[in-house]
Amino acid sequence: MSLPQVASRGEWLIGREEVLAQDRAATRVRDAVGVQRRRLPMVKLDKGYVFEGPGGTATLLDLFGGMRRLLVCHFLLDPEGAQECASCSAAAEEVSSDLLARLRRRDTALVAVSHAPLAAIGSYQARRGWEFPWYSCFGSDFDYDFHARREYRDPGDIPGRHAFQHQGARLFHAYSMFARRAETVGSWCYWLDLTARAE
Repeated sequence: MSLPQVASRGEWLIGREEVLAQDRAATRVRDAVGVQRRRLPMVKLDKGYVFEGPGGTATLLDLFGGMRRLLVCHFLLDPEGAQECASCSAAAEEVSSDLLARLRRRDTALVAVSHAPLAAIGSYQARRGWEFPWYSCFGSDFDYDFHARREYRDPGDIPGRHAFQHQGARLFHAYSMFARRAETVGSWCYWLDLTARAE
C-alpha cells in the first residue's frame, strides 16, 4: 500500500484549508437539499399493506407504534435467511436503543422490513443480537410498490429508506432514498432529516 504524499505542516495546512472550504460548501448544499426535501408534497396511500411481526399481523399504520412519523429500512434478506445484504447489515449495526429512543422522543418510529418470511428474519436477527422492530412483508407488494425489490439478487435489488407520515387513519409517503445515498444515514439527526417537515 502506498502512502499519500508527505509534506511539511505548512503545506498540509494550505491543502487542508482548500478541502475544508469544499467540505463547508458541501454541508451548505446538503442542508439546502434537506430543506427542499422537507417541503416536498406527500403522496396519500390508499393501498393497504399487511406485515408479520413478533406480535402477529400488523398494518402499515401499526408500524408507526403510536408515533406521527415512520422510517422504514428495506433490509435485503433472502427467503431462507441464508444470504443477507452486507450494506444492510452494516447499517443495522448502527441502530442502537439510544438511536431509537432519540427518534421516539421526536415522534418518529424506525423499523426494518424484509421480503423474507418472519422465521428467517427472527433467526437472523437473533444471531446478530439486534433488537430493533423488524417485520416481514413476504407475500405483499410493499417492497415492489416502493421500488426496493424485484427478485432477490436481481441487479435492481437495492437497499432503501422510506419516510411515512400519518394524520389519523390517513397515510402518506413523504420520501425515499436508495443505494449509496442511503449509506449517508447513520446519526439520529440524519434519520429525522428524511421525514416531512422535520422539527
